[in-house]
Amino acid sequence: MNETTTDAASIFAAIWKRKWLILAVAILVAAGTYEYYKGKARSYSATTQLFLGGSSEPAVGSGAGKPSLSVRGLADQVGLINSTLIGKPVREQLRAEHDLAAVRGKAAAKASGTSDFITITTEARTPKAADDLANAYAQGYIRRQRTEYRKGIQAQLATARGQLRRIETPPPVAKGNGKAAPSNTATLQAASLASKISQLETQLSTFTGVQQVGPARAQPLSNSTSPRQNAIFGFVIGLLLASVAAYLLTRFDRRIRRLADVESILHTQILAALPAVKSPAVRPDGRRVPAKPLLEPLRRLYTTLQLGNPLDPGGRERAPRVILFISPDAGDGRSTLIANLARVQSEAGERVAVVEADFRRPTQARLLDVHGQYGLADVLSGKIGLGEAMQSARSSLDPSPGDGGSAPAPGSVSTVVESRSVGSLSVLVGGGAVANPPALLAGDAMSDLLRSVAGEFDYVLVDVPPPPEVSDAMPLLQLVDGIVLVARIGHTREVSAQRLAQLLGRTASAPVLGAVVNCVPRKDIESYGFSFAPVAQGRRRIIGR
Repeated sequence: MNETTTDAASIFAAIWKRKWLILAVAILVAAGTYEYYKGKARSYSATTQLFLGGSSEPAVGSGAGKPSLSVRGLADQVGLINSTLIGKPVREQLRAEHDLAAVRGKAAAKASGTSDFITITTEARTPKAADDLANAYAQGYIRRQRTEYRKGIQAQLATARGQLRRIETPPPVAKGNGKAAPSNTATLQAASLASKISQLETQLSTFTGVQQVGPARAQPLSNSTSPRQNAIFGFVIGLLLASVAAYLLTRFDRRIRRLADVESILHTQILAALPAVKSPAVRPDGRRVPAKPLLEPLRRLYTTLQLGNPLDPGGRERAPRVILFISPDAGDGRSTLIANLARVQSEAGERVAVVEADFRRPTQARLLDVHGQYGLADVLSGKIGLGEAMQSARSSLDPSPGDGGSAPAPGSVSTVVESRSVGSLSVLVGGGAVANPPALLAGDAMSDLLRSVAGEFDYVLVDVPPPPEVSDAMPLLQLVDGIVLVARIGHTREVSAQRLAQLLGRTASAPVLGAVVNCVPRKDIESYGFSFAPVAQGRRRIIGR
């Protein structure tokens, strides 16, 4: 029962999530259907019936009861009416009569079961045109049948008259014997032929083989349905199809959608859930600053890291100082998270260093507003010293010079209790292109660099590319004090997260502190137990220690 309820809830959740897209698709389908049927010309239909009179072939001397046509013979007549042998002369006649509406119409014949009736149905833009077309087809077929009938009678008349002339003309006799007398047989044959000729002449003037059962009568109402009704039907169909498509997209889309999925796949706890914002870093005064909805989750993350490894009961005395941030996929918001967290830590008075070990897609220079042509690659290769490559990035949350530390700068956001002094933020960018990043990071120079930086700063945040994609992060797994996993709702793929969890599970590495999840919906944040409280907008007075 619970599984059924969960499946139904997942189906409706997938549909509800795309409700506006589904509604937009349904409205577009309805509008298109309305415009299509609005521009479509109205049409009217008319019908008439033909009675074949039992046979299409002339018969002489038959009685009143004529045998019905066979099914094949009836089908042949229907095919004849639907062919160009009837249609072409009929439409030429209508064109000569300037009845163009009837010429553009459609006509089709159909047998009425096994009876001797054929129904002709026509469709045209006006009732009169539909009537004219149906009557023209009926009369055209009747004329053809009458012509064929008369040809058959005339052929029989010609044969009978020729036979009668041969009988009436006596054969030549011998000279001097006189005229030969006709025989009794010849007399009887002549009388029979004369009677047949008389009957055929009578039939030639009458034609009862095919008759039209009343003139055609068009329907008073148009065949075209109302554009409004079709639009409503199209809206319903569009709604159903769009809902099915939304469910199928969700069904086959294997990206992580909930915080619970992140926890179950990565096998670690959630340290912080960052809400979805339009821009994670904004520029209120020309400098980058974390978006206000992200400040409280970032401060919660900083406090958690400051307390030590949450998975280790004795972790308070061994709080991680060198932290490696990794993500399953590129674009999970790892680099932006590091830059914003570094700003929040420096705001709290910490000395923070960001080490960018991502040589493939370096972004920290842009995120922390620093410039310089030297970086980590130059330090590890011995081209330049660490002190020359490390750059200072002033936190956008620092008080502006001249305030004396008594109040925050305009536009800045402070905690309720802030330190008397403001920390520092430094960054070591990736530097130039590297031919073999894993080999460069696996050298002793990288280990010495991390120890050196850790001795001068309170926190060292290391940015590396996703391990499921490249192996750059592998040499650093044992050189750091802790690892933080970064995922993004609606972007991180389940398969990538599973591969990352398997890699960390079978590789010797520093402890995994937990996961930080970006772009989490507000309802998911609240249902998971995290508060969604906005940051206070007013100024806070700095309280000394």
